[in-house]
Amino acid sequence: MKLKNIKKVIAMFSLVAVSVATMGTAALAIGSIGTGLTADTSGGQTPIVKAKWEANADRYTDASTDAGAQLLPSGQYNVHKTVSICAVVTDPDGLADINNVYADVFYPYVALGSSHVALSDQSGVGCGAFMQEDLLTRLDKAAGIDLFCNKVRNLNNNLPTFNTDYSYSEICGTTGELEKDTAAVYCGEKQISYEDPSGDYEVWAVGQDKNGSQGVLKNHFTYLPMTAFETDFNQVAYGNVRLNTHKIIPGDLTWDAMNQGRASVRNVGNTRLAMKIWQNDMELGKTSGQWNVKYDARIGSTSTYAVYYPETTNVLDDELDLSELDEMDFSIDISKFPPYHGGTSYTGTMILSADPVAHLEPGCDKRSE
Repeated sequence: MKLKNIKKVIAMFSLVAVSVATMGTAALAIGSIGTGLTADTSGGQTPIVKAKWEANADRYTDASTDAGAQLLPSGQYNVHKTVSICAVVTDPDGLADINNVYADVFYPYVALGSSHVALSDQSGVGCGAFMQEDLLTRLDKAAGIDLFCNKVRNLNNNLPTFNTDYSYSEICGTTGELEKDTAAVYCGEKQISYEDPSGDYEVWAVGQDKNGSQGVLKNHFTYLPMTAFETDFNQVAYGNVRLNTHKIIPGDLTWDAMNQGRASVRNVGNTRLAMKIWQNDMELGKTSGQWNVKYDARIGSTSTYAVYYPETTNVLDDELDLSELDEMDFSIDISKFPPYHGGTSYTGTMILSADPVAHLEPGCDKRSE
């Protein structure tokens, strides 16, 4: 091979080698690459959150005279609670230096069942987890004064949490910061799910200035416990029943309109619960002091039946977690039809109720402050 051709071949191999190396570098760029930055908060003074509170949607009432906000859930399926979050914020460099005011809300320190579906991005979590951050909007001067200095102070004055050295008298009045436009009221609304757990929710009000410097005030509101359930049936028809024959009426996991399907129950409160059942004797009476009928009932298809006689209240196994839907199975066993009844049709009454059950242990550490 001539020298000129040898040089051409070598050059071609060199181009191939460069191409392979370039392709290898491009493939590596698809992998995980760390990034970082440092927030520059230099310059200016930090905003101050002087007071903050939570309330019902009207922004100044709650469900108790106790200090802080005590808020009730709806106790209804998919009907959520609107919580107002408000704060009085100032900035030593002037209100114009406040860029935004936020509210951060955190779950109580409980475990949530796998069936729980949160309204925030933190679906199915608990353990004090961060729910989400919401932007608070500045009220105009007159509205801010009316809300905080009139409605809150005069009608529910132990609702707010105050920062150190601040009070109604310092914030309100003719020489107060709201009147002098050196502070303002910021409010926003957040929905808490009907199935979010009862307990204390931590809330941070965060005032941020244009340099990124942040002032924070923290408190809690209490989501009061409500034990509630609903069923998709309002009667149990045992149908034709023979003597000494154990007849089962099974439920299912399909939520149907009333009387259109088998029995189902779901938790619509914000506590876990244990179902209870009571029935009368359906006019079957007693023989020699013993009931002529006994019943069975259970939650779910794998739990143990509770066997019981009329006019006793019985707790069923298999507690219902937050928002859980499960079947209810019923059965009846009759030892005698009384001759004095005068017919073949028997009717009675069943009463369902529930007791609250403690939330599951979270198995986590408290968040570091």
